[in-house]
Amino acid sequence: MSAQLKLRDAQVAAAGLTLLVVEFVLLAIWQRNGYWDFSDGVYADTARELLHGTSLYHGVAAAQPPPIYLVGAGLLAIHDGLASVRAGMAVAQLASAALVAYAVWRLSGRRWLAVVGGLALPLLPIDLHEHAQLIPEVVAAPLIMLGAICAARPRGALVAGALLALAAACKLAFVLPAILIVLGAGDRKRATIGLVGGGLGLGALALLGYGSPLWTETVRAQFEVGGASLHYVGGLLAQAVWNELPLLLGAAALLYARGRQPRSITLDAPLERTLLGAALGGLLLGLTLFKHGSYLSVFLVAEPPLLTLAAVGAAVLWQRSSAARVAIMVLALLLVAQSVSLLADPTDPSIARRPGAHSGLSEVTTPASVSRAVAAAQRCSARFAYAGAPYIAFLADRRMPGAQPDTFMLSYAGADGAFARRAAADEPRCL
Repeated sequence: MSAQLKLRDAQVAAAGLTLLVVEFVLLAIWQRNGYWDFSDGVYADTARELLHGTSLYHGVAAAQPPPIYLVGAGLLAIHDGLASVRAGMAVAQLASAALVAYAVWRLSGRRWLAVVGGLALPLLPIDLHEHAQLIPEVVAAPLIMLGAICAARPRGALVAGALLALAAACKLAFVLPAILIVLGAGDRKRATIGLVGGGLGLGALALLGYGSPLWTETVRAQFEVGGASLHYVGGLLAQAVWNELPLLLGAAALLYARGRQPRSITLDAPLERTLLGAALGGLLLGLTLFKHGSYLSVFLVAEPPLLTLAAVGAAVLWQRSSAARVAIMVLALLLVAQSVSLLADPTDPSIARRPGAHSGLSEVTTPASVSRAVAAAQRCSARFAYAGAPYIAFLADRRMPGAQPDTFMLSYAGADGAFARRAAADEPRCL
């Protein structure tokens, strides 16, 4: 019987993985070369500068620690174009989805629920908006999720800490979910050693390779960009609540049920605890929205653990009453409607956009318009600097002024003054 169960589990896992791959292929066809996120173009074009021999923080402004640029350069070394970047980031998101499926199965023992959970992650509205984007959140999300899974067991605590340190190296703010996961780890001491030791080791390597400009660019310049207005942050938080509401209520249902029946809710209480830390830490990243230039992408790292808890919470609540089943179906339909509206009309997703808002969570430029902009940029002489969007410059293989793709940091951070002057002196230009 045990062998039959293992065979059945393997068959379901293989079927689920096959469905995930098909789903990601269809999403790639849907997305094409559409322009969704300003940062995606900045990181991609900066990674190309790195690939061509420019030094991070010395020759090109770079607002984040090295891993995101190194990942981008590695992908571009395979193929210097958008396809390799999109494929690499899709693999990272596929890993997040597979980890969600595994965690749901560990908590609930329900194979079908695990498959549904994994397939649902890439279709969540914020995940759809950031699909296959070269940004720190996409790279770090599977590291944080895997770190939470490993941290649930004392034997995996040291590895968990190291994984979480690597996630924090992608973006320093990710130390917040890392700490909360470590606090709930099966062996807190070993997890702490892994996190602190891994962080110190990675930090020492980065400082050895890049020196003091690393601190200037990733810390000092970030503080200099200033804060966002309360109105702007309030709008983003309201949008996040609208998109995450079904997940938040599902996770809350699980916590409520655990408070009433603590011994019979999930099959793996330690994993439930570390996932809760990951979800809470990811949601607290919403505080970084007060830094000028941040966006809803910060919630990407919260969605895998949050979806896992919500799926299990919904399964637990489903058994309670007909009223609970109606509530679950309504919330599920709301989430489906949001995702369908974004898939059907990326430039005007009326349901995915929060009620009362005039814009938000939409595609910046359609694939057809992107292709026209790229063609126009390529008609400019390669001797000229291209002063448009970094994403278009990347696709057209045109140099940004001063070879500085991060125009946002150049505009707002005084620490990037030398890079800004280099860019300003790069004439003539074309758009």
